[in-house]
Amino acid sequence: MADSNVPITAGAGTTIDTYQITGGDHQQVVREAPASAATAPTSWTLATTGTTATVAADLSRRCVILTNTSGTGTVYIRYDSTAPTTAAGGWHDRIPSGYRLVLEKELATLALSFIADTAQGYLEIALFTAA
Repeated sequence: MADSNVPITAGAGTTIDTYQITGGDHQQVVREAPASAATAPTSWTLATTGTTATVAADLSRRCVILTNTSGTGTVYIRYDSTAPTTAAGGWHDRIPSGYRLVLEKELATLALSFIADTAQGYLEIALFTAA
């Protein structure tokens, strides 16, 4: 079936886009905004003391790329504003030396807190947001 346009009452009858499926039901069309801006990568100096919200939460963020440039250290992540520990859980909570982690859009909006098992090297942080 063809795309359709259904009026809603959001003040003066604003419309929403839908796709009409067989049987007449409508499915709302939701377009996700792609990243439209990138910040120059910043770096966090690896530390054995946990940080809190090194990267603040941002609902407009679409992607985060974290690169551990240290020679030997592992970086541990918490997806909130609480200081992590090096006893963090699964493989997704750590970035070994020389590795890169690209966070999915569902996690990219969260605050990120870090700790490392060594105080040598840097974690490069690249943030991508939508306007």
